[in-house]
Amino acid sequence: MRQVGRFSFSIWQVMLAGAVLTLITGQISPYDAILAINPGVMLFLFGMFIVGEGVKNSGLLEDCITWICRHASSGTMLLVLIIGTMGLLSAVLMNDTIAIIGAPLLLILAGRLGVSKPGAMIALCFSVTTGSVFSPIGNPQNYLIASYIPDLSPYLLFFSGLFIPTLLSLGVIFLFLRPLFREVSNPAEGCRFGEISPDTKPWPVYLSFLCIFTGIGLQIISGLFQMGWAVPIEWIAITAAIPVLVFSKERIRLLRNIDWHTLIFFAAMFVLMQSVYNTGFFQRLIPETGGTDILLVLVAGILFSQVISNVPFVALFQPLLLSSGVSPAIVLALASGSTIAGNLTILGAASNVIIVQQAERQGVHISMRLFCRYGIPVTFFQMCIYAVFLMAIPYESI
Repeated sequence: MRQVGRFSFSIWQVMLAGAVLTLITGQISPYDAILAINPGVMLFLFGMFIVGEGVKNSGLLEDCITWICRHASSGTMLLVLIIGTMGLLSAVLMNDTIAIIGAPLLLILAGRLGVSKPGAMIALCFSVTTGSVFSPIGNPQNYLIASYIPDLSPYLLFFSGLFIPTLLSLGVIFLFLRPLFREVSNPAEGCRFGEISPDTKPWPVYLSFLCIFTGIGLQIISGLFQMGWAVPIEWIAITAAIPVLVFSKERIRLLRNIDWHTLIFFAAMFVLMQSVYNTGFFQRLIPETGGTDILLVLVAGILFSQVISNVPFVALFQPLLLSSGVSPAIVLALASGSTIAGNLTILGAASNVIIVQQAERQGVHISMRLFCRYGIPVTFFQMCIYAVFLMAIPYESI
């Protein structure tokens, strides 16, 4: 219940209330609650939010949208560019970050080019969700999964198993959303959006990107040559955040503007999900073979995420599904199923809620019916693609 009379509640407030209730009622002790919060995930999110805020202030994403605008000679090309740029950016900067930054800019872009604004927002939702699947830092649930498989290079595992099906799944988005992008009017003047912050020197962000890609490269090399060590993903995120903080003229404002509510959401989620996991209630809903059946894990990830959202689903089920001896295909099935769940309904992913709320602030309404009209077939075909590829993975158990 997020609306009680005249009072409305944000998702982070609901999650925090749930965590506080478990503490008040003694379902979990304060000590166990602190232990339940994953510090790696919190540091990773904190670092990536700082990098995302730096990108926002640098004007780089505005440049990206400007480039899209200038090259969108047709509705088909516009849709291809939205899917390609937003999808690939989400794999590097996390889908929630691109949702926060990209939604207002794409609303302006859709208005300038005369295409459906709800269609552009749905395309953004699908693109950031699907594009984040093959990267362990593409979304919070992927990082949460990657943090429980320390013996493997998560970048190597995710890229080798999910990159090709993700490209095909991005193609599915194009096929189903193409009717919403039939017409486009390319303005004669360039598309430059809004004012750029005075703190806008892009080179600190370039340093951040260098840190990210260097860390990813070390992770992949470690996995390829089985060196037995790897740079923790949270270290990569924190290292990438340092240039933005050090060289920012308004670092206090930058820190104030990062998404603290999402950080509160995750801390509260860890406490609440640990308390729920301790009861054993939801674990009974998965058959004993659930940890070995790829299709079952995919379907469970898609459906359960509509009820408790994808990140809480992963937090709740990862001890059961990522036990010792589990196949890498199951790890990837958990990642892909819980992620593409965001394409089924608006409630399937936090990034959808972020985008829809920003659109509604601009007077653009996206109904659940419209979202599901395209989301249901897109999710079904994407699920089939991932299932086929994951069933063919020849890896041994972790």
